[in-house]
Amino acid sequence: MNKWVKIGILVVSAIVIVGVISVAFFTRGIAHDIIYHPAAERPEIEQTPTDFGMAFEEVTVTTEDGLNLTGWYVPGTNGATVIAQHGSPGPMPDSLYEAAFLNKHGYNVLLSCFRAHGASDGELISFGYHEQKDLDAWYNYLLTRDDVDPERIGIFGESMGGGTAILYAAHNDGLKAVATGSAYSLSQDTIETFIQFEQPDLPHWAVPLLASSILFWAEREWGFSVDALDTAAVIGDISPRPILIIHGGADAKVGSDDGQMLCDAAREPKELWLVPKAGHVDFEQFEPVAYEQHLIVFFDDNLLKP
Repeated sequence: MNKWVKIGILVVSAIVIVGVISVAFFTRGIAHDIIYHPAAERPEIEQTPTDFGMAFEEVTVTTEDGLNLTGWYVPGTNGATVIAQHGSPGPMPDSLYEAAFLNKHGYNVLLSCFRAHGASDGELISFGYHEQKDLDAWYNYLLTRDDVDPERIGIFGESMGGGTAILYAAHNDGLKAVATGSAYSLSQDTIETFIQFEQPDLPHWAVPLLASSILFWAEREWGFSVDALDTAAVIGDISPRPILIIHGGADAKVGSDDGQMLCDAAREPKELWLVPKAGHVDFEQFEPVAYEQHLIVFFDDNLLKP
């Protein structure tokens, strides 16, 4: 073989090896940034229920794995309770808009905080895997309250909170009604859509490679397979309890088709409300009246009527 051909092969091989190593380190850093949320990097809590005209109690719970979580409890008048669960990275204030109109209609509202968010313990975000323990701690806290009817507890979760609500409700029939906004399953497709949303100038061919590598590193950190976060695989187990799926037709962050995918996988009774112009968890910006009506009618029908 010609000496220069050999040199060329060696140079190309070296470039490929360096490129692979660079991609590995780059995507490992991205995965770390996505799943680790230390207290110093969390957004400040600038609003409380008081800013929305609601009296509230600061409440805490301890999870089965020993983490202390913080939350807000807003007492209502109709005896039914809705857990309002935020997504990531924002903590409880992200659910204040929904909490305000739910409480206006008489509902007790628990604005529960996940681990690694707000003032809660923990740094690792597992997008629903360990967060199911958080919901379990909050649910059991509600059972200790005299003003909570255990037969009339529902949940509304946004984004990661919606996905976690589906995973948790699939094996806890104590939740009598489940509503989600912009819920998703953390799959390869979801990661690809998120990468395209964050980096629209990336070449199309690079997106699946980056997504696969990010998931690889995330699974190494988590110690479990991303398959455990497949909400579509378990959403059917919520039946015969009702589920309301709200999704934005312009959701470029997780995919505009995810709502339909979840609805197709769910069993009756189920309802999908697609807000054509809405993006990710911004329904109130486009259909504020209809948004409130959909959630109130859903919970009234399923938590208040005998």
